[in-house]
Amino acid sequence: MGSLDRGVLTGFICRLCSEMHRVVLHIYGEEGIRLCISEKINRYLSINVSRSDPLPKTICKNCLERLENQHRLVMRIEHAANMLKGQRRARVGRGCYVSLCENSSGPPHLPIRK
Repeated sequence: MGSLDRGVLTGFICRLCSEMHRVVLHIYGEEGIRLCISEKINRYLSINVSRSDPLPKTICKNCLERLENQHRLVMRIEHAANMLKGQRRARVGRGCYVSLCENSSGPPHLPIRK
């Protein structure tokens, strides 16, 4: 058995890839809770995990790394979207205009609307 204090168990099945691994992390252990593993799985993957379901409650190092990469990607995308929305609101507030279509027969520039 691995150290339970560090949230590591040895010789269990990964909840995500269903493969046996020598070292896994318990999803609801101290480290799993600190890393918000169950919340990330439920948010980013098309499965739901809970303490009461009958399936494994462990995740392997490879799947954890992939889950963390997905989390970083989503956080980066959300940050960029918020930044772009803020810039758009600032332009609208200053009365800036943007061209919607250069080949249009209508007016060349239309005001940006929320």
